[in-house]
Amino acid sequence: MKLQLSKPMDGWRALAGEIGIIVVGVLIALGAQQLVQSAQDRESVAQLRAGIKAELADDRARWEYMRASDPCALRRLDLIDRWLATAAHGARVAEPYRSVLLNLHTSSWDLAKTSPVMAQIPLRERLTYASLFAALENWRGLIHTEEANRQQLAALLETANVPANRAQIALAVAQARIMVNFRHASFAYLIKRFDDLGIRPDTRTLASVGDVNQLCRPLSSRQLPS
Repeated sequence: MKLQLSKPMDGWRALAGEIGIIVVGVLIALGAQQLVQSAQDRESVAQLRAGIKAELADDRARWEYMRASDPCALRRLDLIDRWLATAAHGARVAEPYRSVLLNLHTSSWDLAKTSPVMAQIPLRERLTYASLFAALENWRGLIHTEEANRQQLAALLETANVPANRAQIALAVAQARIMVNFRHASFAYLIKRFDDLGIRPDTRTLASVGDVNQLCRPLSSRQLPS
């Protein structure tokens, strides 16, 4: 028994043409959808990069500000050392060490690193982001430690007429100097990663932080009475 397919009314050639039109239409629709998805993906990546780089630009400005103020901070610590060696036993001094320490931000990275969009950024770029933000996060803790030591040093100097407090000043000064020198030693590491990512400093948030040279001024002559 032979099976015989019924011949299309307009012939096989016409049927193949109709199927071809349908296939081409489907392919065009899929291609258009892929183009739209690719455009959306590129926009998502661009927005993610923009958010990360904006925060890093602010962080770089803050880091460079602190680094620029460090030479005067070291000079002020030297002045405090000399004051400690020459001042009368009952002397104390007000506001001797007002260094400006700025917080560093990492919130954009905290959000970005869990986003599926990150997978579309080249691996080398992602690793550079991760390395830089890890260093900034580490410095946030160190800056908090430095700020606590700064406050302690200021309090000790303002109460230096108490022998027990005066005895602790040299240690606090030494700790402050170590922290400033460590920032100096770490500067090149961070700046290289900023440069690798093309991050330039955005100084708009520094308008109210003060003069980087403020600690180069003479130690205040407004000494408190003993």
